Amino acid sequence: MKRIFNLLTILGVFCVGLASLQAQTTQKGSVQDQEFIIQKDRVIQLPKKLRSLEKMPSLPQPKALGTLEFPVAPFFLAIPAAEITPEPAQKEWEKPNLETYPGLVRVGYGNYLSPLLEGRYQSSQAEDWQYSGKLFHQSFGKGPVTWMEEESKESHTELAGQGSYFLSNTELYSSLSLRRDAYRYYGEDLGFVIPPTMDFGGPVFDPNRQLQGSFKLGIRDLEKVGRIGYEAALVLNGFKDSFAAREQELGFQGKGTYSPSKDLSGSLALSYFTTDTQDRDYDLKRNYLALRPEGTYHWGDFSFTAGLVLVAANDSIEASNSGLRLFPVIKSRYQIGENLSVNAAITGDVKRNTYRSFVQENPFLGPSEQLLNTVTKLSIAAGVEGIVSDKLVYRAGIDLRRQSNLHFFVNSVADTSRFELVYDQEATVFQFNSSVELSLTEKYILTTQVDLFHYSLSNQQVAWHRPTWILQLNNRYSPFKKLNLQANLQVMGGLQARGFDVLYTSSVEAEVIKLPALVDLQLNLDYAISSRLSVFATGSNILNRSNARWMNYPVRGIQGVGGISFKF
Repeated sequence: MKRIFNLLTILGVFCVGLASLQAQTTQKGSVQDQEFIIQKDRVIQLPKKLRSLEKMPSLPQPKALGTLEFPVAPFFLAIPAAEITPEPAQKEWEKPNLETYPGLVRVGYGNYLSPLLEGRYQSSQAEDWQYSGKLFHQSFGKGPVTWMEEESKESHTELAGQGSYFLSNTELYSSLSLRRDAYRYYGEDLGFVIPPTMDFGGPVFDPNRQLQGSFKLGIRDLEKVGRIGYEAALVLNGFKDSFAAREQELGFQGKGTYSPSKDLSGSLALSYFTTDTQDRDYDLKRNYLALRPEGTYHWGDFSFTAGLVLVAANDSIEASNSGLRLFPVIKSRYQIGENLSVNAAITGDVKRNTYRSFVQENPFLGPSEQLLNTVTKLSIAAGVEGIVSDKLVYRAGIDLRRQSNLHFFVNSVADTSRFELVYDQEATVFQFNSSVELSLTEKYILTTQVDLFHYSLSNQQVAWHRPTWILQLNNRYSPFKKLNLQANLQVMGGLQARGFDVLYTSSVEAEVIKLPALVDLQLNLDYAISSRLSVFATGSNILNRSNARWMNYPVRGIQGVGGISFKF
C-alpha cells in the first residue's frame, strides 16, 4: 500500500507541474510569430534497389512436321507460242557540235610575187588508226637583187604525213616527209670592175634545187607510268642537190627505261647510223654508234642522274680522229622551295654532222673538203628556274663547253657566192641564256629570251658567221575572241665574216668584216569571220632593214602576205 501511495503522489505532482508550465507559455486566443523554412531545391534520393534480371526461358522447339507431298497433275492448253520480233528503238541522238574540223586550207599572196598555199588534214575520230597530212608551198618570184628581175628568187615545197596504229599498250607509228627547196646563188661580190676589153654580160646566178626525204617507222609504249618503257625507230634519210652532192642515211634509234620504284629509274639508249656521202672531191662511208646508259634517283626534293656516253665514229676522213670515246654524265636538280629550283650538269658527247644538216643551217653551202663531227669533250652547266607568281616565270643558265671540230661557214675564195666549211681544233665556248614569260592577262602574253656567246679559238681568227648575242621578244595579244595579234622581234649581233684580203701582221691573217646587226620585226594578224572562215596577214622585216645573215646575201625588204583560211 505504501508503494501505491508513493506512486500516486509522484504522478499528481507531475500533472500539476505540467499544467502550470502550459499556463505560463500559452495564452488562449493570442497570435504569436512563427518561422517556416521551404527548401525547393532539395533533392530527394532514394536508396538503390538491386534488381535480379532473369533470362527469358527458352521456348520448347516444335517437332518436325514430316515430309509433305503435293500431287501435281499435268494440265495442257491448246494455245500457240507467242511470236516476239525484236526491233531496235528508233531514237535520233543529236551529235554535240564541238566545232572541231579535221581539215584546214590557207591561200594567200604577197609582194615579191609570193603565192602561199597550205593544207592540213588529220583524223578526228577515236579509232585505232590515226593519221595526218600536210602540204605547203611558198615561193618568191623576186628577191633583193632587183637589177636582175628573177636572179634572187626562191621557193619552198613540202609534202608530209604521219600515221599511228594503237594496240592495247603499244603504238606503231610512221612518218614521211618530202621537201624541195630552190635557191639562187646570188651572193656574188659585185664590187669588182669588168675590164673594158672583155665581153662579159655580168654575173651568172646558178640555180640550186635541193631535194630532201625522210622516213621513220617505229614502236613505243603507251603506258608512260609503268615500270618498263620502250621506244625504237628505223630512220631513212636522203639528200640531193643540182650539183654533185648526194647523201643516203640509214639508222636505228632506241631507248628502254626501267623504274623499279617511284624514286629509282634507269635507261639505256642506243643509236646507230651509217651514211654514204658523195661530193665533188670525195665519196665517204661514215658510221656512228652511241650507247647511253643512265640511272636516276629521287630523294625528296633532290634528284641525281649518273651515266656514261660511249661513242664510236668511224669516218673515212683522216682528220676526224675516229675511234672510241667515253664521256661522263652527271646531272642534279634540287627544289629549294615551291617556286624555285636549281640544276647542274657535267656531260660530254659527239654531235653527228652530215652534209644535209649543214645545208639546213646554211642553204648556200658549196662543195666541202671534209665532214667532221663536233666533239664536246666537257660541258659544265648550271641553271635556275623560278616562279615569281602565276603570271611571271623565269629561267637562267650558263654553259661552258670544251669542243673540237667546231664548224664555221666562210665565203669561198674561188666563188664568193658559195660557202665552205672550216673547223677549229680546240674551242672553248661560254654561253649564257635566260628567258622570261609574263602573262599579264589571259589576253596578253610576253616572252623574252637572251643568249650571249663568247668564243676562245685555237686555229681560227674569229667565230665566222656565229652571233655573239641574240635577243628575242614575242608578244601575243587577243583583245577579243575572234582576233589574234602577234608582234615578234628578233635581233642578232656580233656576226663577222672572212674577207678576201690577206693581212700580213705578225702572222698571216685574213680580213675580218663585221656585219651589221640583224633586226627583224614581224607582225601577224588573224581574224575569224566565222567558225570556219578567217582572214590573215603576216609581215616580216617591217623596219625594212638590209639584213644579211650570210655575207653578200642581203634579204628582202618589207615582206607582206595576206589571205584567207578555211576549215572543213
